[in-house]
Amino acid sequence: MLNERGVSVEILKAKAQEIGLDGIPEEAWGNLAKYCELAWDWNDKINLTRHTTPELFVQRDLLDSFQLAKLLGRNEEVLDIGTGGGVPGILVAILRPDLQVSLCDSVAKKAKVAEDIVKQLKLDIRVYPLSVSRVLEDDRFDTLVARGVGPLVRLCGWLREEWHKIGRLLAIKGPKWVEERGEARHRGMLQGVDLRRLVSYRMPGTESESTILQLARPSSPMVRTLGPNEGKD
Repeated sequence: MLNERGVSVEILKAKAQEIGLDGIPEEAWGNLAKYCELAWDWNDKINLTRHTTPELFVQRDLLDSFQLAKLLGRNEEVLDIGTGGGVPGILVAILRPDLQVSLCDSVAKKAKVAEDIVKQLKLDIRVYPLSVSRVLEDDRFDTLVARGVGPLVRLCGWLREEWHKIGRLLAIKGPKWVEERGEARHRGMLQGVDLRRLVSYRMPGTESESTILQLARPSSPMVRTLGPNEGKD
């Protein structure tokens, strides 16, 4: 059945099948379709995303969130920083209900949107209308996740004094991540930080790749064991 935004579970499944996206839990599809309806309704009032078709949602938001969810351990405490409309945090929570997911955004109106979406989806997610540094004054997390909130130099600047309070940061990046890494190194933002490329995957409909980077103190217990195709970059 189509919702008011013309998206259904069947349409989302078909778009996922087109790009070979397998492994989405069957019980997640209903909330994924509902998320689209809620987020796109809000997008008419506040600019949250350009991904307002089932195709773009699956090819960008769902694919990124699915790839990220596979890298998280069971029952991890996760904070999505600069969450905006809730990607990837809300989608990861839908895909992995075992996780303890929280969201933060220093822009109050965006945090309000995320809180409304969470409430209507009936998800157990805390939303902080605060910057990540403010959140970390009182709380600790196994993993921070981020997508589209700025270059590595900015992310590392926010966390420069906070690395000891988190296990790691997983950042979803586009093809310019190598340039971002170079700038962050040049400005000393990666001093004492281990950066690894965990996975890269093609962005459907483009010639580009998305990459998920892991940043952490070398001594962090959350630094995952590398697989045969992973390495320090």
